[in-house]
Amino acid sequence: MANFLVVVDPDTERRRRFIEAAEPWLAPVDGLSRDECATGHLCAIWAAAKLAPITCVADEHGAAVIWGEPLGGSGTQRMCASDLRRMCSGPMAERLPAFDGFYAAFSYDVLSGITTGADLLGLFPIYYYAEKDILLVGSSPELFRHHPLFQMVLDPAGLVGILLTMHSIGGRTLLRGVRRLSAGHALVWNGRTGARECRQYEPLVSSRYFDLPFAAHVDMLDSILDQTIARHVSTDQSYALLLSGGLDSRMVGGLLRRSGISQVKALTLGLATDCEMQCAGPVAQELGFEHHAVNVPLDQYPAYAHLEARWRHVSSGFNGIMDWGEYPHLRGLASRVISGYVVDPVVGGSHIDWAYSPLTRTMSFENFFARINGGGLPLSTVKNLLRRDTFGDLVDETVAGIRATYESYSPLESQRAWSFDLYHRQRFHSGGVAWAQSFGAWPVLLVLDRSLLTCVGGMPAATLANRRMQKEFICTRFPELAALPVDANSLNVSPLQPRLRWLLGQYLRNASSPVRRLARRSGRKLEENRYYYRLYDFNGPGWSAVRREAEPQRQRVLHLFNKEVLDTVLPLPEHPLRMTDPIVDASGPKSLLGFLLWWKDHAS
Repeated sequence: MANFLVVVDPDTERRRRFIEAAEPWLAPVDGLSRDECATGHLCAIWAAAKLAPITCVADEHGAAVIWGEPLGGSGTQRMCASDLRRMCSGPMAERLPAFDGFYAAFSYDVLSGITTGADLLGLFPIYYYAEKDILLVGSSPELFRHHPLFQMVLDPAGLVGILLTMHSIGGRTLLRGVRRLSAGHALVWNGRTGARECRQYEPLVSSRYFDLPFAAHVDMLDSILDQTIARHVSTDQSYALLLSGGLDSRMVGGLLRRSGISQVKALTLGLATDCEMQCAGPVAQELGFEHHAVNVPLDQYPAYAHLEARWRHVSSGFNGIMDWGEYPHLRGLASRVISGYVVDPVVGGSHIDWAYSPLTRTMSFENFFARINGGGLPLSTVKNLLRRDTFGDLVDETVAGIRATYESYSPLESQRAWSFDLYHRQRFHSGGVAWAQSFGAWPVLLVLDRSLLTCVGGMPAATLANRRMQKEFICTRFPELAALPVDANSLNVSPLQPRLRWLLGQYLRNASSPVRRLARRSGRKLEENRYYYRLYDFNGPGWSAVRREAEPQRQRVLHLFNKEVLDTVLPLPEHPLRMTDPIVDASGPKSLLGFLLWWKDHAS
């Protein structure tokens, strides 16, 4: 996506000064192209990859800009800014329909104001600030600080949501008055009535297909995925497939090959010794895709961390700082990047069981919240960490808001869990990767298709959960891919349908080999071959360097945090953090670490 900034301000001189102050900081990374449009009281500027699909139209009556390739109707027609201008007539609340595909857009009329919106799940970030007769909109809140009327003040409620769940909650951000546009909504604003969010779309969960047999569900998925590929993937574009060696990316790769998409190059991140790389190589060979392998260097972590804190404001937690190391490798490889991001929670229902307790055999909000809170700091820890004189009852109020949102999606617990996961964890944690990738190649995300979402949203938990339907789909439609090793962020890379040759090889190379047995007896640490465990290692050299960068801020936030709790949750850089699960247990401390880095440049 582009990094864009839009201002509507009736004061011509103030608007000009704002744009002049913000423009030098517009490009988060080097090598981006810049452009702008202006009319009436509006000015928009943006920086994007040279091949990013962007259309713009402006005249004395108004303007429209689209970043991306939204799909209208049920066909393959890509909407452009001129199409949007023609469509945007009538009541303001109906001015910006929801389209399929990955995009952000706005339409502006000099008389009636502006509407802006993004893709169905709100993966393209849109932030806004409305004050008196001005409106600021951007893909990041970072540049808002340059407007004379903007005051950079911490929003305590925004911080509470991030610490509890590792992502924004309820549209709140770290800055007071700045909101993240809700998923499935359009922002409608004019100088007389102010800003309001109008619903465009929400996943249509139903019981429509509950009475069909499992085989029918798999057939339906097969058909709808073919249609989705036909709509979102063009034969006249080149594609980089982010191939992890897991189920999602190999499924997408199989669909591309079956659809005859030939201009595909596979890209895998990591080292040759990683389980992920060893799984991805055979998949790329089977698909016939040219395979590229690159590594994200640990010594760049401090630079990535500063980019993450500055431009995403910890709204997606702070686990994914290494996402900023991907875009250089996408440049020149292809004009579009396609991946399996958010596929497993959509068609695999991978987090529906978070609401389930095997002990009580019940589904509940309490079960679900315990799991999403696992990505943040424990509820009791957050209460003890935050100084009550600043935060008051915000922790309890935030949890109550999370519950109300969860319960609003459906009468069924399974569909509540599915919907909340899509609109929150997947939107910020998984889908948020696209923002950084877009500066290399434009993202194509198959899950941003309403027919696919509606189809899957009408299926029961027994079909979706634990990736049952997804696994059956791969086994029956792509048996050659099901026979290859699968990376699941584990040393166990067993195929879905292992062949005899694989089983024999595993017997000869199992974990009881003399090398591993001697290593365990001697206490020697084996080389970490799991890609994400290595990259997410909070005590490793990359994250230790980030911790040292943030350390000077510790004393500056003691008016917000209780020192003893802070020192326990986030030990000094020279002291390792004790963890049972190196990924999950470090997630909350990383959000806190990200906040310290953010505070360095944003403290009022």
